[in-house]
Amino acid sequence: MNRGGLFWGRVTAEALGEEPERFFNLLSRREIPVYDIREEDAPSAAESGKNGKLRAVLFTAAPEDMKRMKPIARKAGVRLRIKKKSGIAFFLFRMRRRKLLAAGAAAFFFLLYFLSLFVWDISVEGNFRFTEETILHYLDTLPVSCGMLRSKVSCSFIEESLKDQFPEISWVSAKIEGTRLTITVRENNAALSADDAGRTPRDLLAKKDGTVVRTVIRNGVSQVQAGDQVKTGQLLVSGTLPIYDDSGTETSVRLVEADGEIYARTEQTARFDLPLFEERKSYTGREWRGLRLEIMGHSVSLFLPNSFDLLCFPWAHKLEDAEMEDAEIEDKEIEDEELAWETVSSQRKLKLFHNFYLPVSLSRIQKREYLPYEAYEDESRIREKGGRLLREYMEKLMEKGVQILGYNDKIEKDQSGWRIILALQTVEDIAKEVPIPEQPKEQQTINEHY
Repeated sequence: MNRGGLFWGRVTAEALGEEPERFFNLLSRREIPVYDIREEDAPSAAESGKNGKLRAVLFTAAPEDMKRMKPIARKAGVRLRIKKKSGIAFFLFRMRRRKLLAAGAAAFFFLLYFLSLFVWDISVEGNFRFTEETILHYLDTLPVSCGMLRSKVSCSFIEESLKDQFPEISWVSAKIEGTRLTITVRENNAALSADDAGRTPRDLLAKKDGTVVRTVIRNGVSQVQAGDQVKTGQLLVSGTLPIYDDSGTETSVRLVEADGEIYARTEQTARFDLPLFEERKSYTGREWRGLRLEIMGHSVSLFLPNSFDLLCFPWAHKLEDAEMEDAEIEDKEIEDEELAWETVSSQRKLKLFHNFYLPVSLSRIQKREYLPYEAYEDESRIREKGGRLLREYMEKLMEKGVQILGYNDKIEKDQSGWRIILALQTVEDIAKEVPIPEQPKEQQTINEHY
């Protein structure tokens, strides 16, 4: 069934007659498609005629089929009346005399084409060791930045430059999708240079005291086993391999790169110092909101009407009924110099499609007025704040592969402030790499040679 195209549109018409069913039967025989057939309310007495038996039926059809319906309507004894026209073709016909509208539409599509020739957004994915700001700052030196032509961006040059500048990056992929340059990197697990990897002889020494739990040796000679007590600096895995002859006599040694993990049960402590007084904020309840529109490096701020007086006359406002929470402040006039503003903004870059970014960013700004003051930190607040610090500290240890068996914390107070002492029982790899010093070779004299 043809429902009319998007461009040519469709027509909603009314068939008025005593037997509109005959009209639709004739349309079916001639294979003229119609749809959305529905009977309209009873026509007025003037339209019904003398007998008052006329019925009105609404239907929708394609514009090119309406001309073919006229002889069929005369044959069926019905009158056709167009109720509504919809579609791009009818819209353009109605707007044919508005030249500015056509020029604006043409300028819009030309602007979209012009913007598609540039790169307006650069994203970095897969980076952990290097921040996105570090990589973008290096790209500026190439130079590769937002606002440059897509035709001048060489993805192969970017990939080679990043691998040369950052040896820790093993794989780089750069591609342009729409107006967005996407750089995907893959970093090495261990940062070893090509000259040192697998060539420098080394031993594994203990970096702290502990009790060995298990050992994983991949290369070298193990000097400890599970259950041994080790001290800081003790040799754990030796990179010196003795070579014996058939009689079991050591003839020479071979220096290798010792490799492995020595897991031991250790104890470590952490200390957190917190002040007796903390600066807090008492909000006055006055705030203003606004929007910042940035287009190709130029920005303009738009503020809401209810905050316009605050922006133009900030000295006319005084602090009223400020909630000081636990602080005690003497009754006195608070000057504007004592007040401060807290600004929070969130920026979003505009885009038309998934990867069609525009050189336009919209920021939402919120500023709140507050009065800074110092408040005494009691033990309950110190415990709450210390709990967050301890959780963050232990999460960082677990990210490094440290297993936490148990912990005890203690809170102390003196004249300088609060002190939180954390004692941890952990299982971790205590091996550290130490290069083996080169042994000086003995030089023979001429007399000794002969």
